[in-house]
This record gives sequence, C-alpha cells and structure tokens, in this order.
Amino acid sequence: MTLRKSATIFIILILSCCGILSAQSIDADVKTYLAQIDNGQSDNVKKALPELMAKYPNNPAVMYLQGKTTPNGIEAAKLYQGIVDNFPKSEWADDALFALYQYYYALGLYKTADVKLQQLKHEYPSSPLASGSQAKDVPYREDEQVKLPSKEVPPDSVRPVPDVPVQPVAGAPVQPVKEPYTLQVGAYSTMKNAEKQKSFFENLGINVEVTNKVRGGRSLYLVWAGSFTTAEEAKTFGLDIKKKYNIDSIVVEKY
Repeated sequence: MTLRKSATIFIILILSCCGILSAQSIDADVKTYLAQIDNGQSDNVKKALPELMAKYPNNPAVMYLQGKTTPNGIEAAKLYQGIVDNFPKSEWADDALFALYQYYYALGLYKTADVKLQQLKHEYPSSPLASGSQAKDVPYREDEQVKLPSKEVPPDSVRPVPDVPVQPVAGAPVQPVKEPYTLQVGAYSTMKNAEKQKSFFENLGINVEVTNKVRGGRSLYLVWAGSFTTAEEAKTFGLDIKKKYNIDSIVVEKY
C-alpha cells in the first residue's frame, strides 16, 4: 500500500471518528438540556436552541429538543414524526414515537395514540418506553394563539361537504366510517379560538368541525378540516394547506 493511500485512509478514519464523537457530543448535550427542562429551566434551553439548530441542522437530537420546547402542539408532533420518518435508527426515534403517543393520548385521540404505541412496540421492542405507561401523566400543551392567514383560493384537493351523519340509535350496529381520516388544524382550550379557526376554513368552503375532548377534567376543542379515505390523502391535503396558508396540521383518524 502506498504512503499516499495510507494517509488518505487515515484521514478518512479521523473524519469518521470526529463525526461519531460529534454525534455523541450533541446527544449528551441534549440529554443535559432535557434534564434542565425537567427541572423547570426551559428558558435557558430555549436560548441555547437557535445556536444548536444552526450548528447541527437536521439532527434528530436537536429536533427532539426543539419539539420538547415548542408550545405549539401540532408543530411539536411534526418534528417528532420527522424523526421517526427520517432517522428511524437514531437514539431518538423511540423517544419521538413515545412523544407522539403521549400527544395523541392527551388529546383524547386514543385510537391514533394506540397506533403509535403499537409501532413503538413493533419497531423498538427493547425500548423502556414501549409499555406506554407514562402517557396518562403527560399534560397537553395547546397552541398559544390563533394566527389566521390571508384568504386565498381554496386548495384544489378540497372535498365537497358531506351530509351531517345521523347519530346511531343505542344498540344499533355501528357502520364503518367511509372516510375515517381528517386533518387537525388546531387544538384550543377555549371554544372562541376554535371557532376562529373553524370560520376561516368554512369561508374557504372546506368541510370543518370542532370536536370537544375532555382530558383530566379539562376541555379541549379540536378543529378538524376535511374527510379522507386514506391517511396519505389527508397528508397531501395538509401539505397544500401549509403551502397556501402556512397552517400546520396533523393527520388523525376519526372514530
């Protein structure tokens, strides 16, 4: 082996080790920051976060920390889902899945929460979080305020408003929902804020409803827009909403 080739291999090994050490370093730093959050020092973490995001862009550890500090529940869920989708082998993937499970459970969307929990158990069976036993103790963080964008032409994928379904008679067999998926575009502690978001989508001609969930003796008002046959169809609609109106959303399954 020539001296030049040996030197090249040595440099590659050094750079690889540096990358590993760098990843280990940020993982350790994030764990320290998470401990600070648990100790009520969230403000210190929020101040350090912009520098971390600039230094480690698209890093799952930083994304997870960002999700833990954002007051916007929908935005946090999108960050966690991004970790699960794009970094499934990272140390933070099971934490992100568990955070999604907690989020949906706190909203009272138990079926969607269970899907995340089953995924956690299947893909990360050795994770200490796979039991899901901590979900009931997690508080829900609502959106801080309603920010309505300027109105534009409704997205092309908007579906026609269906007839209001008749409530089933007690004891009658429950018919399967033909369009079980919807897009959650807001979650609020007051009906007033939920109605603002609802009115915005109604003015665009989009089918929208406000669903009340009670969690820990506290009412939450979830704003659901559209009805879809598949989760992928709902996701596509959500991307359109984000692009045209800059509104974050998450796909949920109605039941």
